[in-house]
Amino acid sequence: MAETEGYVVLAFDDSRYLDLAVNLALSVRRAETRPISVVVGGGLTVPDRLRPLFDRVIAAPADGTLRGAMNKLSLAALSPYGRTLYLDSDCLLFSPRIAFFWQKYRGRAFVVEGHKQSTGPVFACSLGEKDAGALCRLLNIPFLSVFNAGAIYFERGSEADRVFAAARALYDGPHRDEISYRYKHAGEYADEPFFGAALGQLGIAPDEPPATQRLQVTTPNITDAVMDIDTGDLRVVKQPPGAKPRVWGGVVGHFCGLAPMDRYFPLADKLRKEAHLPAMDRSLFNPVVLTAGHREPENGEVIKARS
Repeated sequence: MAETEGYVVLAFDDSRYLDLAVNLALSVRRAETRPISVVVGGGLTVPDRLRPLFDRVIAAPADGTLRGAMNKLSLAALSPYGRTLYLDSDCLLFSPRIAFFWQKYRGRAFVVEGHKQSTGPVFACSLGEKDAGALCRLLNIPFLSVFNAGAIYFERGSEADRVFAAARALYDGPHRDEISYRYKHAGEYADEPFFGAALGQLGIAPDEPPATQRLQVTTPNITDAVMDIDTGDLRVVKQPPGAKPRVWGGVVGHFCGLAPMDRYFPLADKLRKEAHLPAMDRSLFNPVVLTAGHREPENGEVIKARS
């Protein structure tokens, strides 16, 4: 293992992302021994007192064409590891059962969890929404790989490079505003549509494990939850619009937009207290769920993907 595999988190433009990356690093170090590196950019630096939390602090080369989440397009070049699990900074690792996924994904070039889709609304959030059928027709692809990009696994090599290059080509191409929509910061776009279309171009379908056996569990629409970093228990009840409640379980909690704050901050403060770090300043954070989401198939339902 050693330096051949590890976690990567990004912190760009806003120091609050570094605060969140620290919490993620604390959760990783609490649960297991694989290293975690932080990639910083947009003028951010890591204070000396926080550097020991990270295996490496990597300064991203200045790229005036990428902003915020779109810096994920450069992950293949930025990661120091042969096998990388990228996690968004608003994630926390709950359990050493993450070892199961490191074993499960070994030998696979690029893995995300989600579903294939070629009709209906897709990549929806409060800032925008796309139509899967229109995108498939525009790009002449059979399906989109629909997923939350808070967790991306990839292995160094030509196959993963092709995924990142295809996503970058779509971003740089003439259909940027048709594929995606403007995101949280000026000049930033939602990243999932570019990756989802690139995976469709390359014929790479996402993993579709049972809802209770996920790597990543996202927080939008939860009505109840068990989130215990001591026992490693991460289970949530989600209430999708117009559908029945459903139980999800996994090992990485993705607190999209930090919602619900009454769940995230006690966990973060517990981690920080154990590390003798000050508690989070909650007044600096507002729970706005902006991460692109999607409707998961319910009870065996198939969201049509063209063959």
